[in-house]
Order: sequence, then C-alpha cells, then structure tokens
Amino acid sequence: MWNKREDEPLRPPSAAPSTAPPTSGAERREAAGIGSSITIIGDVTGDEDLTILGRVEGKIDLPKNSVTIGQGGRVKADVHAKAVSVAGEVHGNLVASEQIVIRKTATMLGNLTAPRVGLEDGCCFRGSVEMETPAPKGRPIPATPAGSPKPDGAAAPRPESVPRP
Repeated sequence: MWNKREDEPLRPPSAAPSTAPPTSGAERREAAGIGSSITIIGDVTGDEDLTILGRVEGKIDLPKNSVTIGQGGRVKADVHAKAVSVAGEVHGNLVASEQIVIRKTATMLGNLTAPRVGLEDGCCFRGSVEMETPAPKGRPIPATPAGSPKPDGAAAPRPESVPRP
C-alpha cells in the first residue's frame, strides 16, 4: 500500500532492517572500539580499524588500518595508521599513509604527516603539516629540464638569453 514501487515486496513490520555493511568480494572486518570509560596506558597494535572514545597514552601502531578518535576521545600518543580522523583531543604526532582529517571539534597538538591532510574550520591545531606523495618504487624523480619552472616558481635562464662577456 505504501510502497513507491509496485515490484518491491512489502516488508513485515517485525523484520528489522539489516545493519550489516554491504560486502564486496573482499572480507569486511568489524572495527575495534575503546569505550568512553576505558583508559589504556601502553602501546596499541593490531590488524583492524580502531575507534577511540576513551583515553589512550603511549603509542598506536595500525599501519594498514584506520584510527578514529571520537569527540570524547583523549589521546597522548603518536599514531601511525593508514587513515586518521580526529574529533577529540590529541597530544602527539600523526603519520598516515593515505589521509588525516582534523574535525572542527578537535584539539590537535602535534605534527601531521600524510599525502592528504584536511583541517576543518573551527578546529584547534598547533604543529606542522608535511604533505608528500611517496614516489613510485623503481622510478627516480625526474630532474627539472632547462627552461622549465623551478619548484620555487622562478624560471631557469635560457642559454640564448644569458649575456656574453
């Protein structure tokens, strides 16, 4: 009766919608969580995504996974992960192989190193940002040819325009 499409079957009211994320050929893992009443002092390592809502002091090393620091999360640690999102408070350096995002509710005191870094309006950030795209393995970085712009924006002098003595 209330279906927008005629070909869609009616779902009985007792059937709850599926909350499982869709899976595409690859195995999907659940994320681990550190709840708001949990405090960890020491190193955190593992092989799954991590959400922090409590306190962590030490070192967080999840190089193949994502780390999310929720709005109530308080971290005094260096974090090494594939992607890092901060909405809480971090005192430490963040290193990500893909991306770092500092949300507007975040307080971040430390250095950021990732190919992509995002700072939302309203966040509190003190530190440095280093954005580098890693060079492909086996390929040297090409030298700047004569006459093309240098990285600082100045053009190299052309041989024919150099005054002769």
